[in-house]
Amino acid sequence: MIRHDLSHWPLVITVASGRATLDDMLAFTAEWNHWLDECAAFATLRIFTDAAALEHPEGSAQNAKKWLQEKGDAIRAQVMGMATVVPPAEYERVRKMNLEKLFGVPAATFQDLPSALAWLQTAVFEPRDRTLDAAAATAAVEALAG
Repeated sequence: MIRHDLSHWPLVITVASGRATLDDMLAFTAEWNHWLDECAAFATLRIFTDAAALEHPEGSAQNAKKWLQEKGDAIRAQVMGMATVVPPAEYERVRKMNLEKLFGVPAATFQDLPSALAWLQTAVFEPRDRTLDAAAATAAVEALAG
C-alpha cells in the first residue's frame, strides 16, 4: 500500500508498505504527474516500512523507465530533493542505488526518519530559506504508517 500526505507542501510524504501491484505503481506515477503539473518546487520524503515495499512488481520497470524519460526534465526542474528511508536490513543494498543520478536531483537514503528529516532541513530546505517542521512530518509519517 502506498499512501501520500501533501498537507506539508512543499514536502510530499509517501509511506509504502507491503508489495505493490502494477496498478499501485501506475497510480503512484499518476500522483507524481499531478505534483509535477503544479509547476512548483517540492521535496519528497519516501518511507519504505518493510523489504516487500521495495520490491517492484513485474512489468513496472519498463513503465518506470518510460515515465522517467517523459518526466525527467520536470523532475529536475521542480524536485528540490528526495530523502528515502528504508529498513536497516535493506540499507546497504538500497544506498548503492544512485538515486541522485537516476532522478537528477539531490537524493539520499537513510535508515531512520530523524536522519532523513535532518538532511532535508540542511541540504534542501535551508539553502532555499525554508524551514521543515520535523515534528509535523514525523506525526504525518506515523499516521500514514499506522
